[in-house]
Amino acid sequence: MVSDITNSWKGLEHAEKAFEEWLLAETMRLERLEHLAQKFKHKADTHEDWTKGKEEMLQSQDYRNCKLNELKALKKKHEAFESDLAAHQDRVEQIAAIAQELNSLEYHDCISVNARCQRICDQWDRLGALTQHRRQGLDEAERILEKIDLLHLEFAKRAAPFNNWLDGAREDLVDMFIVHTMEEIQGLIQAHDQFKATLGEADKEFNVIVGLVRDAETIVKQEQVPGGLVNPYTTLTADTISRKWSEVRALVPQRDQTLANELRKQQNNEMLRRQFAEKANAVGPWIERQMDAVTAIGMGISGSLEEQLHRLKEYEQAVYAYKPSIEELEKIHQAVQESMIFENRYTHYTMETLRVGWEQLLTSINRNINEVENQILTRDSKGITQEQLTEFRSSFNHFDKNRTGRLAPEEYKSCLVSLGYSIGKDKQGDMDFQRILAVVDPNNSGYVQFDAFLDFMTRESTDTDTAEQVIDSFRILASDKPYILPDELRRELLQIRPEYCIQRMPPYKGPNAIPGALDYMSFSTALYGESDL
Repeated sequence: MVSDITNSWKGLEHAEKAFEEWLLAETMRLERLEHLAQKFKHKADTHEDWTKGKEEMLQSQDYRNCKLNELKALKKKHEAFESDLAAHQDRVEQIAAIAQELNSLEYHDCISVNARCQRICDQWDRLGALTQHRRQGLDEAERILEKIDLLHLEFAKRAAPFNNWLDGAREDLVDMFIVHTMEEIQGLIQAHDQFKATLGEADKEFNVIVGLVRDAETIVKQEQVPGGLVNPYTTLTADTISRKWSEVRALVPQRDQTLANELRKQQNNEMLRRQFAEKANAVGPWIERQMDAVTAIGMGISGSLEEQLHRLKEYEQAVYAYKPSIEELEKIHQAVQESMIFENRYTHYTMETLRVGWEQLLTSINRNINEVENQILTRDSKGITQEQLTEFRSSFNHFDKNRTGRLAPEEYKSCLVSLGYSIGKDKQGDMDFQRILAVVDPNNSGYVQFDAFLDFMTRESTDTDTAEQVIDSFRILASDKPYILPDELRRELLQIRPEYCIQRMPPYKGPNAIPGALDYMSFSTALYGESDL
């Protein structure tokens, strides 16, 4: 039967088409393998060049013989290296990812690729461990030197005024005086009794000053710090203070009482500083942790939208429940202001920064709640899955490096390509991309917002086209003509096989027809089963 021949012919055509598609796919796979192998070699060469000499540098203990300023410079240098190391993490991950992909595509030389990848990963782990070890060594050395430095500084702060006081007291007490009445000597005796009564406080201060030197000497001896006994903040020594104190031990200056009063005032101020710092050092990190958690949820890469919304509302409740801590801190801050305390060395937080952080946290939570609710509405109204939405969000966030919620045109193109969207690198590809930009950025703002991106990907990922929509698309390509020419199809449909349409479109027989005109309306209705064409 003719129908049998026809059916067999169609079967042959289908088989030929399938074989052709297999050949194309295999060619693309081999080309991909070659590209990945070259890319792996280039990135591995670059990384290995960068790592030369790094292990030896990290194993050095040059910081053990440094002064504090030199050690801080070494630490800054190490921090710069840590930043550089972190920046290379992406390259190592890319090398591992390329090796994995070569394995999945059954590359012929996977053994050498895997061996080299393993060497790079092992060395990377060693670099990380050595970096951490050197960081610990630097931190420990800095801690020791800073402790010695603080002792020297505290000695200088205390020794200078105490030395001046000793000089003044010795000068006053050796000064000649003449009395003529009982009242005058009684006055001198009374004054002498007063400074003798404060002798214990002066002795304590002396012991503290000498104790600072002894503490520094103990640390220097235990840790074997070269040059650690040299005090860079003063030329005074404990021997000088001890000698002067021995000379005037029974003649403590009258100013000791004033110093004691001032000491009590400073002790009260110190208590307020500590109270504020203790509370601020708890509130500040808490706000930062909540902000980090809310930001992580806002990136939308973990859990369903409903789960994200639930967690955000839990954080919102937790923030409002934490408000009494902020109010308590405000009360302490008010007491600090009343005592005219302007500096607090126990914390870097200020009341203003905590207020701003609190308000920013609430704003971030509310903004993210609104965004998630809008995404739920978009997902439910447009029929996309949670997995699709997560994929779109993850890809968008990957190229939105600064978390601005929008992409520049080139970032947007890269995002589309990462999702498997085909955009040619020729002139036709540029024209196709400009048409896409006209859809997602109709106001020509120069950026693509996430909502517009989501709308576009939703339309691309759902099969909801109708014959009317296809006819409208062909009408746009034909510049509103009721027919379309083969050249127009070849020019506009480069990415979707125009010959398929040209071979199956019937000739246009309507008014004003020209040679070669094709009837895209009949073709579209037949394509969707709305006619028997």
